[in-house]
Amino acid sequence: MGKETLVIADLHLREQAPEVTRRLLALEQRLLEADAIYILGDLVEAWIGDDAPIPSDLMPAFRLLAKISAAGVPVYFQHGNRDFLIGKRFASPIGMRLLAEEATLDLYGHRVALVHGDQLCTDDLAYQRLRRKLRHPLIRFILRHLPLHTRQRLATNLRDRSKQETGQKAAGIMDVNDHAVAQWMDRLDTAVLIHGHTHRPAFHHETRGLRAVLGDWEDGATVLSIRPDGLRLEKTDDQGVTTTLAESGWP
Repeated sequence: MGKETLVIADLHLREQAPEVTRRLLALEQRLLEADAIYILGDLVEAWIGDDAPIPSDLMPAFRLLAKISAAGVPVYFQHGNRDFLIGKRFASPIGMRLLAEEATLDLYGHRVALVHGDQLCTDDLAYQRLRRKLRHPLIRFILRHLPLHTRQRLATNLRDRSKQETGQKAAGIMDVNDHAVAQWMDRLDTAVLIHGHTHRPAFHHETRGLRAVLGDWEDGATVLSIRPDGLRLEKTDDQGVTTTLAESGWP
């Protein structure tokens, strides 16, 4: 193995954006050589249940994840706000291991916390109310057992509502709350917090330590490389050119 753990998020795989799938496939060799892969949510644009038909355009991405897992590289998945209905029925056959909504782990001797990131955007009160409702175990059970066409209609309505509201909200409201970040890092007892969701890739040096924010894949493959000597946030364009967006040693 290459002494490198890779973390990604917010690919939003969908039929309308085949270039995102191509970007993932282009990373195959590097993914196969990693110590582990962590996907911090929003792997797909929308997931209405494991019983829903999977678009054929997305199958190459899922086959790659299965290949990586079969090669002995652990693939972990943490739910995002777009794919919180992904379950074991889908994950198990491709060898993808489901993580809790907040996860802590040891990487090369350092304690690291992983979250999707939407739970840190506490200034967006309307979204947090909706999130609490949708993530409630009873609501998720009901959603999974609704007729497929009903779930599809609900997902479409939620996406349309999200796009409309996003255009009306101030940018600061949709970013993380600094106080919430400090609380989470204290509670999880970590000096390194990694998340996605905001699509604002960067490293932030907080009072408690380092907050690494992943980016989306709209104009390139954004990857966080975690190594024994530190962390590096990269973006690879469609010509295969990789740019370092941020780099840091361990706090």
